[in-house]
Amino acid sequence: MSPQKTQKRKPDWVLLVCALLLLCIGIIMVFSSSQYFARYAPYNDTYHFLKEQLKFAVIGLFCLFLAYKVNLRAYRKLTYPVYAVVLGLLIFMLVSSNIETIGGAQRWLQIGGFSFQPSELAKISLPMVMAKWIADHREDIEDFKIGFLPALGLTGLTAGLILLQKDLSSSVVVAGAGVVLMFCGGVRISYLMGTFAAGVAACVAAIALEPFRISRITAWLDPRSDPLGDGYQTIQSWLALGSGGLTGVGLGNGGSKWFYLPERHTDFIFSVLGEEFGYIGCVMVIILYMVLIWRGIMVAVRVRNLYASLLAMGLISAIALQSFINLGVVSGLLPVTGVTLPLISYGGTSLIVSLTMIGMLLNISRYTER
Repeated sequence: MSPQKTQKRKPDWVLLVCALLLLCIGIIMVFSSSQYFARYAPYNDTYHFLKEQLKFAVIGLFCLFLAYKVNLRAYRKLTYPVYAVVLGLLIFMLVSSNIETIGGAQRWLQIGGFSFQPSELAKISLPMVMAKWIADHREDIEDFKIGFLPALGLTGLTAGLILLQKDLSSSVVVAGAGVVLMFCGGVRISYLMGTFAAGVAACVAAIALEPFRISRITAWLDPRSDPLGDGYQTIQSWLALGSGGLTGVGLGNGGSKWFYLPERHTDFIFSVLGEEFGYIGCVMVIILYMVLIWRGIMVAVRVRNLYASLLAMGLISAIALQSFINLGVVSGLLPVTGVTLPLISYGGTSLIVSLTMIGMLLNISRYTER
């Protein structure tokens, strides 16, 4: 049944409250973790990152509202144009000679005085196009040529273009969301097992072909073998988390942000949170993510329209995978990689895209059966 023919309900307030709480925690932690770093050149402003994050939050909340108000039929109609634009941006990132390389990856596109990551947009565009393709070919999805190969091609093309930018972590998030959608759409398990094996092989090859990734794997296996080099971030993250104890040292009192912990306000912001709020604070934030992901899955399960259901599942899968990877990195369970913590880490594109995804989920939640 089309969601437009179903009586609209109130949005999922639990989902919204969790997202807003995480956003507020993020704003507080961005300021706490960056204030000393921002005090010196080139920023010379203690409040620099706080003001920037507040600006991103306002834009993101506006995008959340728009995504919530847009009719679901518009999402479906705009699917292929949106995907084509994002695909074009990803290709441009590869052919342009003016792309800055940060942390070994070419992620940032500069347009005028504004910079953003096209790979973040793929976390919205791929679920949109996959949901539409599977919904339009639901009868053929088990067929290898008609159903599976096109779905695999969409996922592989998008993730592959991101991987060619040397951004392995984002490609894994995008590819993972695509595989989840293929599973939920009814692709045969045997095909998915082959896809998983091919994905693992691609990741191994991507690591083997890049010396900086090999160094990260070596440091991950034994961070203390290179404590001042590739193992430095992991060791400093452990020290920050361990220093927090049960209840933390108090907001603003953490010592790791005094130029000890790299990427303190972006990729490793959870380490600062753990130092200042302790084990209890970490658990509370993780619970918020778990509730957010659970409510997102419930939205996907309870909506009767296949396209809306798959879109919701793709969006929440991307958020869940990104959260898991970031938390795995800061705890040392995964190698160091450049993935932000959704809704908490500093970053314009990541925050705006995450809030837009929440808005889309809230939109779909109005058509669920309670």
